[in-house]
Amino acid sequence: MILENIHVLQIIFVLILMTILFITEIVPMEVTSLIGLSLLVVFGIIDYREAISGFGKPVVLVIVAIFIISRSIVKTGFLEVVTDYLYRIAGTSKWITLSIFYFVVAVISGFINNTAAVSIFIPLAMNLGHRFHISPTKILLPLSYAAIFGGTLTLIGTSTNIIVSNYITEKELGIHLYMFDFFKLGSVFLLIGTIYNLIISKWLLPSRAITSSLTQKYHMRTFLTEYKVTTDSIVINETLRTI
Repeated sequence: MILENIHVLQIIFVLILMTILFITEIVPMEVTSLIGLSLLVVFGIIDYREAISGFGKPVVLVIVAIFIISRSIVKTGFLEVVTDYLYRIAGTSKWITLSIFYFVVAVISGFINNTAAVSIFIPLAMNLGHRFHISPTKILLPLSYAAIFGGTLTLIGTSTNIIVSNYITEKELGIHLYMFDFFKLGSVFLLIGTIYNLIISKWLLPSRAITSSLTQKYHMRTFLTEYKVTTDSIVINETLRTI
């Protein structure tokens, strides 16, 4: 009886709190809904299985968690640091750099969602294209393919693998898929796919220039001249008037 009275008070507290949050919109409405749901689970009013039943399948929450992890990796800047390090290893060879780039994208997409992996690496792909004077049209499509190939490496690499694993578990077929059950076959796809990416990048995909600066936009490149001032030049510390 006492426990039931406590639960009644807890429910009233949750209702009042959610009403205030819905009216004031201090946080987005979907966040308010999740807060109320979480409190009901914490208070022991409902079971966690009931809490996630509204999402249809537990696999939906797994995919959401993967997106959260992907965003966390982006915010920390970890990928940019790793990629810059790989650039330094590859040196000035653009095709070696591209091979390493596609391989890194594939490996990382084996542990985060494919779409998230592509969105993370698009700015880095554009930077790579400017660095080696390669059209973005030759990099972006292979980037997407690399993420797809990498998604076949692990159970969580792509949403379809997760859905199949969840289906097998629900049907109680006596089969359990583990994290790296796809790794051997996925490695074959990754190797062949990386070679394919290099082939289509170099010979099959079109090369289209993009307008990346005002100089290109207004066709001023032919009217500009650039000079390099060496350390022993007489113009150092001088102005245009005194030269």
